[in-house]
Amino acid sequence: MGLAERASSSSGARLGMGAGGAKSHAYIQYPPLRCDIPGAAGVMYDDGNKLLLVPAPSKVYSWPTNQHPPAELPGVTDIKEGPILGVRYSLDGKILAIQRTNQEIEFVNKESCTGFKQQCRSGSDRIFGFFWTDCPACDIVFVTTSGLEMYTLYLSKNGLKLVEYKKTHVSWYVYTHESRLVLLASGMQCKTLSGYQFAAGGIVRLPKYDVTMTKQEYNRKPVLAPEDIRIATMYGRLYCVQVDRVALQLHMYRFYRDAVVPQGSLPIFSSHVAISVVDNVLLVHQTDSQVVLLYDILTDPRGPISAPLPLLLRGAPSPAASSSSNTGKGSRRPLSTAEATIYGKGWVFINPDLVLDHMHGLLWRVRLDLEAVAASSSNLPSLLSFLQRRRFDAPKAKELSLIVIKSMIIERRSLRLIASAMDVVTASYAQATRPSSGTGGSGYQPMNKSTAVSSGGITLSAGPRAGSQSSSNPVGKAMSKSKIVEIEQDAETVSDAESIISSEIEEAPLTSSQEQTSAPSSSRVLSREGSKGITMESSTSNSSSLLASGLQGLRMGLPAPYISPDDVLQSVFLAIEEEMCTDSTFYVAAIVEYMRSEGKCACSSRAASIDGTTARS
Repeated sequence: MGLAERASSSSGARLGMGAGGAKSHAYIQYPPLRCDIPGAAGVMYDDGNKLLLVPAPSKVYSWPTNQHPPAELPGVTDIKEGPILGVRYSLDGKILAIQRTNQEIEFVNKESCTGFKQQCRSGSDRIFGFFWTDCPACDIVFVTTSGLEMYTLYLSKNGLKLVEYKKTHVSWYVYTHESRLVLLASGMQCKTLSGYQFAAGGIVRLPKYDVTMTKQEYNRKPVLAPEDIRIATMYGRLYCVQVDRVALQLHMYRFYRDAVVPQGSLPIFSSHVAISVVDNVLLVHQTDSQVVLLYDILTDPRGPISAPLPLLLRGAPSPAASSSSNTGKGSRRPLSTAEATIYGKGWVFINPDLVLDHMHGLLWRVRLDLEAVAASSSNLPSLLSFLQRRRFDAPKAKELSLIVIKSMIIERRSLRLIASAMDVVTASYAQATRPSSGTGGSGYQPMNKSTAVSSGGITLSAGPRAGSQSSSNPVGKAMSKSKIVEIEQDAETVSDAESIISSEIEEAPLTSSQEQTSAPSSSRVLSREGSKGITMESSTSNSSSLLASGLQGLRMGLPAPYISPDDVLQSVFLAIEEEMCTDSTFYVAAIVEYMRSEGKCACSSRAASIDGTTARS
């Protein structure tokens, strides 16, 4: 019995199976969120509040998108009739902003049922869009053809006050509330990008940079489109993912406070692609061939972690079941043609893992099937590393990791391979439980002045150290400054795939005693004036520290796939002994390999503890 069969029999479910027994590594779960409103002016997504919004002539209907099964009854806000170009609620849900024209936005107070209008700064400008922020500098930002207009909300005066204006030519923009980052495109080819992050500690301006674009013809220059750029958050780091449809590559750029650093390119095999990020895994949807490529940026070399397979629909009723249950009261709705169509014409991929079918009013969420990934992987140590970095289905990742280790011993794989697998799981567990300086094994350290920030979330790191060069950083020598502030994700918001909050940027220089500092998860503060520790990390680490980097976002007391010595004893060694399904000599050799790996990690932990004590003294 192979790994796939063992995983299937252990979980009691078919591996990655969709309708007709087809396999898939990624899928969408039935039922979708449906929003069929007669006379609707369109379907929009409010990423700041995670709401699906459907404006109608005199009302705006809203559904929360983080519920499954989705809510049936929407929230309703009354508005005046008129054109609607865009709509978003304030982050506290009290104010509804409606873009009526290219120069004017209307604001509706839900509590007092009053409203007012605000025009852009210049009558010659055009408003591309707007977004609400939790930045202390402003409450709402208008993105116009001439730059950014930042306003503060004054409910007592029933209006807005312009507090700052960033003048720059804008051809189009991309913004995600997850990152609090807006990218502004300019230039004849729209390939010059400038960015601003509206963090809890203030506004951070990123340096301008030009993306790489391959010419299709000698005398014809390509123009960058908004759909070619995606702001992606993976393992707590901010990236710009650019689709080069001519070269068939994804160009990766990592954002730092003082630099935007190219991180290499990933191959794609079609010019018709869309991007999703699910559990820190980059999904490239090839919409013409209807298959999905999976990339893990902490995997080296950077190739797809599995073969491309179709995106499938899970949990949908079969046509026969639907027709036979239509007469039953309260039965499930039959599967419609739009719901059964994968990569339909109305599909729009929303950051990070949502798909909006704006033509039929459907919202799907893309999910990963870890069992299918495990069943199709041949590099078992690499598979274990991948599973140990998963957090949104951590119990399943842990279960599959134990199955893989047990199967390797039962199938008498080479001891060298088993030793590599043991090193992966013991290193993951040691990294998660290693005490930071000043703690008793909790992995956390009390805050001090140099690590105090305003709120948990994403910050932009300072650029890599001068004279250093990482394996994934081809321009490391050009960077200056030595401080780098890594990202910490709030213990509550990190449980949702989309809710990662920006935080104030650390100004203190990096010291050796701060490199592994983080705050207790119990110190969560909701207000902007609160303090929360952040994690320091050197950006000059090589590929051998990729696992440690991937665990940064997991050390927050959340369910994790880490495998303790007791887990290995109970679920692997004692289970094999009870089944008597392997040679006793090989069984003992596998135990010795685990003890060797565990002892090596214990020595490393003690050495790290001694180094921390020496640094403090």
